[in-house]
Amino acid sequence: MSSQQETYKLTYLSHRGLAEPIRQIFAYAGVAYIDERLTHETLPEHKSRLPWGTLPVLEVRPGKTEPSFVLAQVAAIGRFLAKKFGLDAKTEEDSAKYDEYVDALKDFQQEFVTWYRATDETVKSAVVQDIKEKHVPLFFGKFDAILARNEAGWLVGDSLTWVDIFAANHLYNFATFLSSGDKDILQEYPHVRKLAERVFALHGIAKWIKERPVTQF
Repeated sequence: MSSQQETYKLTYLSHRGLAEPIRQIFAYAGVAYIDERLTHETLPEHKSRLPWGTLPVLEVRPGKTEPSFVLAQVAAIGRFLAKKFGLDAKTEEDSAKYDEYVDALKDFQQEFVTWYRATDETVKSAVVQDIKEKHVPLFFGKFDAILARNEAGWLVGDSLTWVDIFAANHLYNFATFLSSGDKDILQEYPHVRKLAERVFALHGIAKWIKERPVTQF
C-alpha cells in the first residue's frame, strides 16, 4: 500500500479513552484521518461492522478502488501505525519490551473492571482504595523505575516510540482519576510525570491537545 494514497478512519466513542494514544500518533505524524465518534446510543447499530464488536477500529483505504484494510484492538493499531510513522522500536528486543509494557498497562486497566461493574457506591469506593494501596505502587513504581534507568527518558531505547505515547496517556489518566483533593499521585512518581509532560509537549500532540474536543475522560 502506498502511504501517499492511503486514507485513514479511526472509529471510537466520543471521549478520549482508549483511542486517545492513536489520535496522538496521527497528530505527531502530521497525518490526516477521519475521527469518527460514536455514542453509546448509536454504538449497537454499528456493531456488525466492528471485527470484534469493540472499539477502537482503524480503517485504511489504500486508494479509491482497492478494498479497505480494517484493524481492531488498540495495541494492534498502535503497532501498525508505529511502523508506518517511524515510532517503532529499533530492535526485536526493544519491540518485545514495549509489547511487555503495553500488556502491563492493560493488566492495570483490568483492575478497574470491578469498579466499573459495581453499582453500589460503597463497593466502588473500596475497589478504588484497593487499587491505590496495592496496584498503584506496583505498576506506577515499576514504570517510574524503568524510566529512571533509561538516561534518554523514554521507556524503550533512545528515541520516542509509540509505547511512550500509549503509556503517557494511560498512566496520566489513571493518576488523574485516582488523585483526590490536594493529593496528586504523580508527585510520588516523578519520572512518569516527566514522561507525560514530555509527550504532551511534542509538536503536533501539543496542538491536538489544545484543539481537541473537551470530554470528561
